[in-house]
Amino acid sequence: MPAKQWRTCRLNINGTSRKLSYSDDAIKKLFEPLLRRLTALCHRLGRRTVVYLVAPADTGKTTLALFLERLALMGGASGIVPIQRLGLEGFQRAPKELAAELDAEGKPLSPYGPQAYDLEALSAKLSALASGQDIRWPVYDRARREIVPDITPVRKPIVIVEGCYLLLKSYGWENLRKFADYSVAIMAQPGSLASRTQQRLAARGLTPKEAAERYENDYRPAIMQVMTGSWPADETWIYSPDGDYQPQPDRLQHYRAKQKSTQQDFDSVRRKDEPIFRAYEEQMASGHGKTYAVGYQKGLETARRNILRRLASSNGMGREALKETFHLTEKELQDLLS
Repeated sequence: MPAKQWRTCRLNINGTSRKLSYSDDAIKKLFEPLLRRLTALCHRLGRRTVVYLVAPADTGKTTLALFLERLALMGGASGIVPIQRLGLEGFQRAPKELAAELDAEGKPLSPYGPQAYDLEALSAKLSALASGQDIRWPVYDRARREIVPDITPVRKPIVIVEGCYLLLKSYGWENLRKFADYSVAIMAQPGSLASRTQQRLAARGLTPKEAAERYENDYRPAIMQVMTGSWPADETWIYSPDGDYQPQPDRLQHYRAKQKSTQQDFDSVRRKDEPIFRAYEEQMASGHGKTYAVGYQKGLETARRNILRRLASSNGMGREALKETFHLTEKELQDLLS
């Protein structure tokens, strides 16, 4: 396998200049195609487009969102629509408030869990965001260690809202999915995240033992909750231990290869026994055979329609994911679901 070719840039993140590196493959095969899809979606909708970027802690989602913001700005000459990144830091509840509230096990609410956010305020902002209103977004001022409400004006036609729990199926987060036009999820191996998180905690002054305990008690439950308790996104990327991203493996690749091999075997047998197959087709084309063929086709169409309806009604897949997975136009999908 050839060595990765890396691109680097510097971004100001929370008042600190940071060097970011992504592979040429990630930029050309993931980031730029995503920006083109979002641009097309924005033009098709004719309004502000809201995108969720969902990932567990320490997968680089904030820096990725800011890099996509920069990349979209650089691609303006080629028609890419500008993007604005928004985080959820401004909706976190105060530590004293969390400490005063107990979870199902009788423990104070974790500042890293899904209940650590003011979902009522977040829902109101997302609703206003999705409806195209002129709004300002709250942020967390790390220098003053406090939330600054309604400070950041939202002006770009595409907004990427990034956070851990935006696709969570519980604790009220499930009511926020309706505000997103598109979603991207980042998954990772828990082992690689454990190492990354513990290294970050050690850099803040914790001993290796303290960092390991902190990860197990606070970060690991939150990470597993995101990866096992969230709705599927419209597309999923995989976070690599080297800080890069790659597309989710095609789980149907083996099936497709086997299906193609079976078809080739069938064609080979058919060529050898052409008279038998010709007689079979003649029978199918007459009376009963024709009725059977038509009934079989209608059965397939009914099954396909039922599958799509179940996926849509259970919120198992978004409309964009359904269209891409089943190769449907918006009208075809609407006809199947009606």
